[in-house]
Amino acid sequence: MPDWKSLKDKAMAAVNSAAQEVDHQLTLTNLRSQVTQAQAELDKAYQQLGQTVYPSLSQGQSLDPQFVGVAPAVAHIDILRQRLQSAQQALRDAEPVSRTPCPSCGALVDAGDKFCGQCGHAMR
Repeated sequence: MPDWKSLKDKAMAAVNSAAQEVDHQLTLTNLRSQVTQAQAELDKAYQQLGQTVYPSLSQGQSLDPQFVGVAPAVAHIDILRQRLQSAQQALRDAEPVSRTPCPSCGALVDAGDKFCGQCGHAMR
């Protein structure tokens, strides 16, 4: 006769593990989105700075660092660069430290996982 409590406990552990993995993947997706958004904002700020500076430079004028629009744009870029670096660091901190390819399907599997999340192959 099967031990129903043991089976139930194993099933609950599997469900909890899957829920934790889903939460982790959602966190990673959110962090990746933050990195992408920060990079897009930084690119836009560089473009705006170029549009501010280009007309003067294209006419052979020297550019005074206090030129209207340049100093605030540079300060904004510095803030955006810091935001991007922080988002990238948060993503690096949240990503699994070590991943190995599954010998069966080749999907990347966290080092501590017992089974491949893609094909179910036993990793140990």
